[in-house]
Amino acid sequence: MLIAENKNMVSYTDLIDIIVMNQIAQKKRIDSNRAANLMNSKFDNILNQKVSKSSSGLVQQVPLKNLNIQTLPTFEMENFLSNKKGSFETAIEFVLKHEGERLVNKDGASGESSRYGILQSTASSLGYKGNIKDITKEQAVVIYEKLWDMSGAANLPHSLSIVYFDTYVNSPAMAKKLLAKSGGDINTFLNMREQRYKRLAEARPDVFGRYLKGWKNRVNNLRVMIADIERKGVSKEA
Repeated sequence: MLIAENKNMVSYTDLIDIIVMNQIAQKKRIDSNRAANLMNSKFDNILNQKVSKSSSGLVQQVPLKNLNIQTLPTFEMENFLSNKKGSFETAIEFVLKHEGERLVNKDGASGESSRYGILQSTASSLGYKGNIKDITKEQAVVIYEKLWDMSGAANLPHSLSIVYFDTYVNSPAMAKKLLAKSGGDINTFLNMREQRYKRLAEARPDVFGRYLKGWKNRVNNLRVMIADIERKGVSKEA
């Protein structure tokens, strides 16, 4: 009888320990989710703010999360899809121009092979089955279009979507962070991106030092292209 009681006591104590540990684990999950939700909330707020300022009458009156293109009149849907396609085509042209088509055996800190700026692991995760050295330009564009849809760039105004997506290609986390911190201002966004590259090169010159000149040229080329887009946009309005 005494032995049975001791066994029950041990089981009860173990049960208490399990409950306590579960509560601790649950609190950690809640804290982690809260931090992630805060960053996502900032990102969504910027998207909504930029969409509301867009010159497109289609999305100007519709909150981003409530936009359902399935319910749009045909002419408005065609306009929406046309704007999205145009922005992507401009963005992908810029990305491919700067990434080039050559195979890079060890790309940055990842140490992976890449081609057209796409890492082997990224290509595989998005449905490419072969070796990255054999990927074609057409297949690369398909992968980039999937990244475009994942990034949320299509929900941003034309010029900002290009800047944001080109940054997202380099680092999704950096793109979201810069969008939130810049408030969607393109000049601020690009200045912060350039400063980040400088810090990376200074912190790890053995890995990133050789990329700094190319990174800075890429940012400057974005500035020139966006200025030209904005100038042409003003000319059309006039």
